[in-house]
Amino acid sequence: MKNKGLQQYRFKQNPLEKKFAEVWEEDNKFHRTLDFLLAKEINHPKDGDVSKRDREVAATIIQWLGSPVGESFVRGVLGVTDK
Repeated sequence: MKNKGLQQYRFKQNPLEKKFAEVWEEDNKFHRTLDFLLAKEINHPKDGDVSKRDREVAATIIQWLGSPVGESFVRGVLGVTDK
């Protein structure tokens, strides 16, 4: 995994976290989402625009969205109250 977040040990307990991490990894393999988001020149990402730490931070946040607390955050943003 190139875009590896922290606390992956939680995947066994939180399969949704694992799913978020896997989809983020696949998306970045094919669409280079993070490379485009952090490109110094819009729409022209270059090697070096994204650091290893950038990838780790972004992947950790994406993974967190699948955690119970992250899911609650997303539900709040979407205005979804029931599970």
